[in-house]
Amino acid sequence: MKIELTEKGYSDFRFLGKGAQGLVLLAKNQKTQMRYAIKGVQVKDLYGNLSYGIYSKVKQEIDILQQCRGSPYVVSLLDSFEGKQFVYLVLNECQGTLTEIIERNQNKRLNEISAIKYAKDITEGLYYIHSKNCLVNDLKMDNILIDYNGNAVVSDFGLADKLTDKSDYSSNQYMGNFIYQAPECYDPTDKIIGKVYYDEYQKLGVKVKQEPSKRSEACSLGYIIYSLVQGIDFQLVFNKHRPLNYDSEFQNFVYRKQLKQLIDELTQFVPKNRLSIKEALIILKGIICFEFQLDDMLIEMIDIDTQQLASSFKNEIEFVQDLSNKFYPIMQEDFFKSSAFSKFFLSKNQQNFIQLLKEEPQKIVYEAKIAELYQANIILNETISQLEEKTKVLLEKQQKQEEINKNYLYQT
Repeated sequence: MKIELTEKGYSDFRFLGKGAQGLVLLAKNQKTQMRYAIKGVQVKDLYGNLSYGIYSKVKQEIDILQQCRGSPYVVSLLDSFEGKQFVYLVLNECQGTLTEIIERNQNKRLNEISAIKYAKDITEGLYYIHSKNCLVNDLKMDNILIDYNGNAVVSDFGLADKLTDKSDYSSNQYMGNFIYQAPECYDPTDKIIGKVYYDEYQKLGVKVKQEPSKRSEACSLGYIIYSLVQGIDFQLVFNKHRPLNYDSEFQNFVYRKQLKQLIDELTQFVPKNRLSIKEALIILKGIICFEFQLDDMLIEMIDIDTQQLASSFKNEIEFVQDLSNKFYPIMQEDFFKSSAFSKFFLSKNQQNFIQLLKEEPQKIVYEAKIAELYQANIILNETISQLEEKTKVLLEKQQKQEEINKNYLYQT
């Protein structure tokens, strides 16, 4: 790889990792002096014999990456070319994987706001990929990169697939990571895991397809978000037909009820009962709006229905502003009865979420008021200290002037 890449004008190589279909190196382009991640997939042996299966797979990966170009939450394919043995994909450089960031944390999980932010980014990337009728087919923490803008980016399309015409399903079997795999995608002949889930579906009288789909990828997303707030749990593999457990640290989260509702709905055992990626994206953006401020540019609305919903937000939300210019939206009761909201938001999966969302704002208002008073008290104390200092200086000047006057009178 290095010899061919050197001939192409790259240098300063560093090994980054091994993906599903090849090796990844960090390299610097000598002409632009920019660094790139370069994935090399070996498609020929030493004698020049082509592996048609691998070659067709990497060509499909390039095709899907080109098709999904344009989102800041999907890895960007900048160039591709063929060498004597390898096909090379030139990708934008990132800081590292989400797994590496979590492993560096002492408690092996993210803080609440970081988890919500990255969850929103991943969901946005996934929504964009699905809009192009493609599936990642290997959604896992190792394949989520953090770029130099602080965004979470969906990467590694080595196992990606296209959806069949007029279907939300892939024509191929799931080939990705076991931890985040949807339960219906396990092989039913696997007696340790797959058969357990197959038997559960049989008991429920539910027929499921084993092929990956948008709903199965929504389930994988749910398990990733769960891992962001709870840490990576390898026991997930065996317990996907049981309710998820949340520890005491999670119970301290401000948005614990909303996040739990989101995760539980995405990871429903029966695929048809799961939240869609689009619904999950709206919920996560809604939480961000509550935490920060309602802004069209921040929210990056998805479609006309969501834009109409945002307009009703602006008309029916009050704001409390503190001294740091941070806004806390307060849902009014009438908002939940509005036609725009009922038409778009009140699906079967989200009615409970909305009720939970209403429980937090008043608490946030009180906290904002307390913070405002506390900040005002600090400013007042600083002002008093400044006035005391000025008074002290004036008194010293007055004393000096009195001394001068006294000496003058004494001399005369």
